[in-house]
This record gives sequence, structure tokens and C-alpha cells, in this order.
Amino acid sequence: MIGEIWASFMRLPMWVKLWMVLWLVPVNLVSLGFWGQVDPVSGITVALLANLGMAFNLPIMMRDRGMGKAMALPHLVFWTPLVILIAVGLASDGGASGYRSYLAILLVTNLVSLAFDYKDAWAWWRGDRGIA
Repeated sequence: MIGEIWASFMRLPMWVKLWMVLWLVPVNLVSLGFWGQVDPVSGITVALLANLGMAFNLPIMMRDRGMGKAMALPHLVFWTPLVILIAVGLASDGGASGYRSYLAILLVTNLVSLAFDYKDAWAWWRGDRGIA
């Protein structure tokens, strides 16, 4: 199973692999370092939503034995409310901080991801169940 998942990952376009490995996953994992923050958005909430959006892809990859469009679904469930919470939190009056800067990066990162995820989820809903 691990070999099949790895082979599927290797079939993804290079830019997707680089995006996932060098940016998307690390930026979301950094949220764990801000667990104790409370302003402008609870660090616990951010960390849970950011990481559950990724963690729920593991059973999908195991079931499908690879990477497919179904992996967009957990992102929609967890990252849509996450980006809304972050956007509302950042819109509140507050000074500059490392946490606020991180939230801005996470917001943009997950908005970019969600743009692809909504497209992939729609394709999956319409029957595209292929694996890379």
C-alpha cells in the first residue's frame, strides 16, 4: 500500500509535489507552534482545523491506494471555516505580531489550495475517481 501511494505521489506534476512538500504541508504544520496563541484567533482552533484538513487525507489515501480528487474533501470541511475565521480575526483591530503574520501566510496558502480543492471536489462529485 505504501508503495502504491508513493508511486501515485511520484506521478503528480512536479509543481504539485513541490507545492505540497515545500509549502502547503509545512505552512499548515507550523500552526502547532502557535497552539497557545489567543489573539486574533485561537491557536488551538487554527492548529486543529489546519491539521485535521491534512490528517483526514490519510484514510482516503489508504482506501484509494493513491492520491486522487477525493483528497480535496477534507480540505473543504476544515479549511473553509479556517480561512473564514482567520480573515475575520485579521480584520479585527490589532497590532502587528509574528502570529498575525503567520495567519496571513496561512490564509493565502489555504485560499490557493482551496481554489484547486473546490475544482477537484466538483470533479470528484461528478465521477472523477481516478488516482494519480
